[in-house]
Amino acid sequence: MTREPPFGEGLRSNRVLPALLRLFWNALRGLRDALVWPFERRVPRDWLALTLDQGLVEAPAPQSWFEFLRRRPPSFVRTLELLERARSDPSLRGVILRVGPGSIGWGQLTGLVRGIERLHESGKHSVVYANRTGNAGAWLGAAASHFWVAPEGRVDLLGIQAEGTFLLRALERWRIVPEVVSAGAFKSVGEILTRDGMSEPAREALDAVLESLYDSLVSGLATARAGDAETARRWIDEGPYLAHEALERGLIDACVYGDEVPLRLAALDDAGEDPAPASPIEGSSYLYLARRRFRWDPVWRTPRRIALVPITGILRPGSGSPLGVVGVLRSLATQDSTAAVVLRIDTPGGDALASDLIWRAVQKLAEEKPVVASLGNMAASGGYYISMAAHWIVAETTTLTGSIGVAALTTLGLEGLMDSLGVDQERLQRGRHAGIFDLHRARTDEERALLQRQVDHLYGEFVRKAAEGRGLSEEQVEAVARGRVWTGRQALEHRLIDALGGIEAAVERARELAGLAPDEGRVDPVQPARRRFSPLLRPGPTESERVPGSLPLLELLASGACFWCPIRVPLR
Repeated sequence: MTREPPFGEGLRSNRVLPALLRLFWNALRGLRDALVWPFERRVPRDWLALTLDQGLVEAPAPQSWFEFLRRRPPSFVRTLELLERARSDPSLRGVILRVGPGSIGWGQLTGLVRGIERLHESGKHSVVYANRTGNAGAWLGAAASHFWVAPEGRVDLLGIQAEGTFLLRALERWRIVPEVVSAGAFKSVGEILTRDGMSEPAREALDAVLESLYDSLVSGLATARAGDAETARRWIDEGPYLAHEALERGLIDACVYGDEVPLRLAALDDAGEDPAPASPIEGSSYLYLARRRFRWDPVWRTPRRIALVPITGILRPGSGSPLGVVGVLRSLATQDSTAAVVLRIDTPGGDALASDLIWRAVQKLAEEKPVVASLGNMAASGGYYISMAAHWIVAETTTLTGSIGVAALTTLGLEGLMDSLGVDQERLQRGRHAGIFDLHRARTDEERALLQRQVDHLYGEFVRKAAEGRGLSEEQVEAVARGRVWTGRQALEHRLIDALGGIEAAVERARELAGLAPDEGRVDPVQPARRRFSPLLRPGPTESERVPGSLPLLELLASGACFWCPIRVPLR
């Protein structure tokens, strides 16, 4: 449910110096384009090759000088841009996507399939090629016009599985007795330490999520290559497949060696007996060639842009500092050139304080600019908390979101372990609750009640802010909160989000809120700052402060209350 944004006027700066700088950059770009233009026309580009075998990341990670030779997974945002440019490029015959065992998330895959469908609308081919792939590659291949696999390759179409790890019996062997306080019957993060199996509420929530995601996988196969849901389910239940088995069942179109791909691509449109091999161009090279040349930005008028800010990974203590994403959001609020902001959120949440500080920065930004939240693979607990301050929330049908709840570790209960090791501890204190955060000893009833009261307060604030942001009553939010996780489709039914869609839908809505024309305002990703001497410098503007080698659960719970969702349903 959208809110009318009371946008401020922003800060005005001197116009002369920025105008001179824009004039200088216009001239510099013009000179560059004049030198490059005669050569770029000679570069063959009949097919675009997107290499996704290592998976996708939401935003490129900062890279030091010593890591530039290391191959990294491509950016999801950049991949979508390439598909969109390929759709309108008359020189391209199609796109070939090379997939493999690398991780592609549920939300990312939904966006890729939508990009392929738009490509088909323009009359272009799409080819998915793999040596070995799983559910993600099978779904992507089903949506493509052609799906090829190496002759001795595999298609591991298996369905989905989620599992929980429970440490209670192992901790009991060491006489460790942890205690976790939480708010929300479905908030199961503490069960990892305190139970030997799922509680009934946790099982109910996870089972509902699995069912929704499984339906999405079946629907994706059925609406494309399988043709109907019954065939799609049979394909899943009879997997995995060797390449020839997949070919017999119609999952793939051909068994093709990698060196045969260029000729196969050429033969798709050329009916001659001896077609010239295709010349696929890699995404990074194509993007440079496909961008508009001789672009002239207005000199006296500030060009308008839509800032795309990634908020990814676990929100650890310190993520909400001015050096983190908070600083980026504050700076965007004062930039005349930024017409609107799209937050690309892909995080299970984390530290409660960090989540709240980022939420506050989003709220203040929303007073100055239109803010739209685009939820990726997962934007749950702290990830959803951040999005509540946006004017509009868009999620994929397969996004995991919600999980409105709080948990905190009160003690690790190490007294038994210390006793068994012959370690004695003696404490002196002043003040009744001086040792309330001592993780070694058990909590007293009074201390436990005090910590529970704090967690209940945070939960109440979570529900209150969700109700305020979504235009609902607290009772309505409470009914779908209690720590329960929802898929994007379910979240729309419960009015936790405003619409289903991907980044393109979020950008379109941001343009509408900013009063821009459909083709006005370029999308400008805000990249993390590169850290050349990472051991010497602090994190970049969109990075979370990390503790290398630490266990996220213990790190977050021990730091205080956390908004964190433990549910993971890998697509594979």
